[in-house]
Amino acid sequence: MTKLSSSRIISIFFIIAILTLCITTPLLAFDARSENAVTILDGETVNDDLYLGANSINVAGIVNGDIWALSRSLSIDGTVNGSVVAAAQTVSITGNIDSSIRIAGEGITISGTIEGDMIVAGNDITVLNTAHIQGDLLFAAGVINIDGIVDGNIKGSANEALISNAVGGDVNLAVNSLSILSTADINGNLTYKSENNAFIQPGAKISGITSHILPEAEEKQSESFPFSLLSSVQAKFIGFLMALITGLILIMVIPRTVSHVAESLREKPGASIGWGALLLFITPIAAIIICITIIGLPVGLITLALWVILIYLAQIPVSLLLGKLILQRFIVIKESKGVMIGCLALGLLILKLIAIIPYIGFLVGLVVTLFGMGTVIVSIRNRRIITGEPVMEEQE
Repeated sequence: MTKLSSSRIISIFFIIAILTLCITTPLLAFDARSENAVTILDGETVNDDLYLGANSINVAGIVNGDIWALSRSLSIDGTVNGSVVAAAQTVSITGNIDSSIRIAGEGITISGTIEGDMIVAGNDITVLNTAHIQGDLLFAAGVINIDGIVDGNIKGSANEALISNAVGGDVNLAVNSLSILSTADINGNLTYKSENNAFIQPGAKISGITSHILPEAEEKQSESFPFSLLSSVQAKFIGFLMALITGLILIMVIPRTVSHVAESLREKPGASIGWGALLLFITPIAAIIICITIIGLPVGLITLALWVILIYLAQIPVSLLLGKLILQRFIVIKESKGVMIGCLALGLLILKLIAIIPYIGFLVGLVVTLFGMGTVIVSIRNRRIITGEPVMEEQE
């Protein structure tokens, strides 16, 4: 499967962020359902907006309202007389959507009718020849195959893009590879930004002007060594200073707590990374599901905010412990605020330098986040974050 570039990953996360905001929009009337599997049966009619959170969702009936959904798999085979906002691993839409759809997922297949705009982000997006998008199509994708009819404009970014049917408006793309098949009929202009020429089969109809834009020379230069390295070093240095100041404040205000959180990581690394994985991946999903209900909206938003803060703070205990372990190999250190600040600075410096290395830096950063988030939970479970002492067994 084709991998997404960093710019397209950012685009996908941006669209998902928009989806999250849309999910939290309050409405006066709604039907919220959260189970392992949610099914709207064929012949069933729902006369409210639907807020759905489940492992699998299948809408085969009629929904006279909007659908907001979060699941592993989502299929809409019925009719939605409203819009659809969803995030799922796999999405299949074969029915009729009366308004626009906004979807993010891994694999997305559209074969029904979308009477409004379609905004979609995913790794593998397929618009089958039975699909009809009556508005605009905007996307961020790894691979996208547009074999259905699009009445409006097409605009997006992908590694590979293919168009093989009618487009009523303009096509504006940023791609690595573009194919226009002989069955394509583009009524407007074709503009694509790519290092490679598009493959346009004989017989393909393009009514407007075809423009091939090469990436700017400055963009190529800024992405090449040593410019990218210099830019990365500057960014990491700023990040180092920001993290150091944050850690310094924490050490000055709650030194005992910070020290015990770091020590919990040394004592229980397995539990720390386990809890970290749960916090990192499960928390945002749970928070968004909570946001689906109007009553839980404030709690969900606060949870998301705290989750982001915890991700940033995760580097503090890990850096502190790393610096301490390194210094202890050479000298005997005594616990004090000054020593803690020195250990923190050393650990942060090492992690920021590693972060510059392509691929390895990302993996190390992920591990640091997992350990750092998890050790906070381990500390709370040991009650060290409050008392500074381990939990004592009760005396009979």
